[in-house]
Amino acid sequence: MKFSKKLVRSFIFASLTSVAFLTRPLPWKWGIRLGSFIGTLLYYLLRRERARSLESLRIAFGSDKPERELQQILKKSFQNLGKGLIEILKFENLKEDQIESLITIEGEEYLDEAENEGNGAILITGHIGNWELMAAALSLRGYPLHVIAAPLYDPRIDEWIVRLRSRFQVETISRGSPSSSKKILGVLRKKEVLGLLIDQDTKVNGVFVNFFNKKAYTPSGAAELALRSGAATMMCFITRLPNDHHRITIEKPMALVQSEEHAKDVEINTARFTSRIEEHIKQYPDQWVWMHRRWKTKPEKYGQTE
Repeated sequence: MKFSKKLVRSFIFASLTSVAFLTRPLPWKWGIRLGSFIGTLLYYLLRRERARSLESLRIAFGSDKPERELQQILKKSFQNLGKGLIEILKFENLKEDQIESLITIEGEEYLDEAENEGNGAILITGHIGNWELMAAALSLRGYPLHVIAAPLYDPRIDEWIVRLRSRFQVETISRGSPSSSKKILGVLRKKEVLGLLIDQDTKVNGVFVNFFNKKAYTPSGAAELALRSGAATMMCFITRLPNDHHRITIEKPMALVQSEEHAKDVEINTARFTSRIEEHIKQYPDQWVWMHRRWKTKPEKYGQTE
């Protein structure tokens, strides 16, 4: 690793630990206000990320939204990320009853039905709202939750996040690790709950599906697992409300498209999952991570056309 990159990563880690230390004694609402301030500050300081995010917003909404509205969405998305950061950092001393008071859950009966019928469940979501808080809340409700996550760029931060999840009995399955496949199959055999985020362009098996009318390389693992396991497959979202409380929405299990053409089934079902994520982003555009290069991988690389 180049010295400059190592220095930047050490600075980020030191900054996170400092913010965590400073916010620990703060009341929840003051921590959230600080998070909003940090997000606003980063909006102005991170020019490259701001430009990348604005480019993504233009791809998604084109001429449907004026430039001024896109800028407002973008600024608020940075603020929401700042709020989410503080919420996660406060996991260290966050009590169960605090989470209960912050969150309402809709559609919980679908998880209960899957459990009563002896089926496992696959929850599919995206990087919308505070997905880490959603995992903690569902686990505390008694659902044995396991999440598949890519290791973060800095092992120190990755270990920290994994530990924070485990505080609320959320098991992290590190994607790509030698034991990941065995662990995933074990979760489904035990009829427990598996959580996946499928809205980013990452180096995994995937397919190209429409995302805001533009082909986007999308992980296909969720569709593969759903088709092979027979687990109840549900879309699940967490939404930040105006009072900075959160609403988790678990949707009715999806009827999967299944035929004799497995590869085609994977593509069709991945497209359906992605379409539902897109609909949710359209409802709450300031709660998605626009700085991610969602359309980075080009179809031409795989011999496809836009």
